[in-house]
Amino acid sequence: MTRRAVVTGGAGFIGSHLCEALADAGWKVVSLDDCSTGSPANLERARSQGVQTLEVDITAPELAAAMSEARPQVVFHLAAVSSVTACARDPERCLAVNLEGTARVWEAASRCGADAMVNVSSLAVHGASDDAYGRSKRAAETFLTRRAPSERMRLVTLRPANVYGPRQHGDGESAVVATWLGAMARGEPLFLDGDGRQTRDFLYVDDAVAAMVLAADQAHGHTLELGRGVETSLGSLLQTMSQKTGWRGRPSRRPARPGDIRRSVVDPRPAIDLLGWEPQTGLDEGLRLTWEWLTGGV
Repeated sequence: MTRRAVVTGGAGFIGSHLCEALADAGWKVVSLDDCSTGSPANLERARSQGVQTLEVDITAPELAAAMSEARPQVVFHLAAVSSVTACARDPERCLAVNLEGTARVWEAASRCGADAMVNVSSLAVHGASDDAYGRSKRAAETFLTRRAPSERMRLVTLRPANVYGPRQHGDGESAVVATWLGAMARGEPLFLDGDGRQTRDFLYVDDAVAAMVLAADQAHGHTLELGRGVETSLGSLLQTMSQKTGWRGRPSRRPARPGDIRRSVVDPRPAIDLLGWEPQTGLDEGLRLTWEWLTGGV
């Protein structure tokens, strides 16, 4: 029997990959996205697989009708203002989308009888820099955890590490892979903030999406962090990229960004144990695949 899903933020980097993965698995999928940052071009393959794409703002009244028509069994909620800079520039819009929009998605999903919601949050909820983005995502999580016990709809929240891969654009604070590979491909200056010893946990997009699909059935009331559990310094990342791409330049140094997290790595064992999931793509392979997509090699 065909299962039905709604993906909010479906035209985005991760959302479009999720739409494809669900369609590959036989789901009937509806993507909802206002296309303010996501791109309809990201959904070209998904549309060929039968994914329905609707331009809908999750803060607008049209959301309820779109959700009701789709009648999803599972809602995958990825829509967000995900840029720390954009949230700092317009904190009201950030809160409207990330908190109020999340509340609207939950309520619309509940009214139309959805069985579960997979909420894709952020490691920024830990509040190391206490910026508007992190506060908004933390508030959204709090809202959902308070509402979920009183309703029949299941909830699982996922906090991915630094997700990278094809279709990512270098316009977000966590998009260092896309930013640097793009600069290498175009022969543009490449900037390294700070001393390069900051660490991150990099997760290939297909692995992140696989966890999201599994979470629809394997988790309820859980908050899980997704990553490889491997701490990689930005300096080491740059070296690996240079080897993969043949780039022989030198990065321009800039001061560390205010509030920049020094170390970031997740413990993936709870997600591995609960979901039966494990990342399949190492950093070397993930960078190769991303570079090939960027340069037309695939």
